[in-house]
Amino acid sequence: MRALYFSHDEPIGSDDRNQIPKKTKEINPFALSGSLLFGLSSVSADTLALAQPEVSGTIDLESDADGNAKKNGVYLRIGAGMNLAMDADVKDISSSFFDGFGFGTDQYTNISIAFDTGFVFDIGVGIPLSEAWSIEIMTGVATNSVESISGNYRDVDSFGSTVPGSLSGGDGHLYQVPIVANIRYEFDLNDETLGLGVYAGAGFQYSDWDLNGGEIIVPGFDPVAIGSGSGDAWAFRYQIGFDLSWEIAANTTLGLNVRYSETSESDFGDDFKVDSFSNLAIGGTLSYTF
Repeated sequence: MRALYFSHDEPIGSDDRNQIPKKTKEINPFALSGSLLFGLSSVSADTLALAQPEVSGTIDLESDADGNAKKNGVYLRIGAGMNLAMDADVKDISSSFFDGFGFGTDQYTNISIAFDTGFVFDIGVGIPLSEAWSIEIMTGVATNSVESISGNYRDVDSFGSTVPGSLSGGDGHLYQVPIVANIRYEFDLNDETLGLGVYAGAGFQYSDWDLNGGEIIVPGFDPVAIGSGSGDAWAFRYQIGFDLSWEIAANTTLGLNVRYSETSESDFGDDFKVDSFSNLAIGGTLSYTF
């Protein structure tokens, strides 16, 4: 490649190159190329610096590196499954009657009500306290049919004579509506895809029941129908549980829930008091984080 020279109007021969005035400058093509590249680099750097704030401004600070919404937001949890209601013990009942000679008593002792497997539905709203801790307000309904009622019966007349018998049969329904606050802790088991939540809570429970069709059986006598009854009551309730959750989307999980709950004494009136309602609920959950 030949070099380029700037000079006067008249050409200068190769022998006269030494006579070029000092103000005349030789420009090497490689140097020229380097200067152009350096200039372009400066322009590119300046352009990038100007564009950078605008580009970074498009990043959502409420999202993680993958563009997913934060996982520790307010969440809605819905659950449904089967409810195993344990046998409920009823406090002893005694009622007076007039037998024509004086007052005797009907005594009902060791009364127990057995339930069929029922259905439970619940819904909860969780408020995060940190990445792992949250408070959850939960309510719902559990319903079970009465399988049978059993217990002991004694008829004590005004002369002190006792006629023993038993309680049998019966049917009806039990509805339980809890209003509970849970404290919950979440473990990440598998790169935040599989989680284990454990919780405990306390609150109140509204219970409504109806019972009918039971009989008093006394040997040597025809069965006597107990009659029907119903009532409702409020009681203190506590519960503990855990659930496995599997993340199916950025804000959505499916899970398996197991929960045990128990209440204090429930007074339904007319001397009908249940020591406690105990339940084991097993079902699935769907959770969505906002």
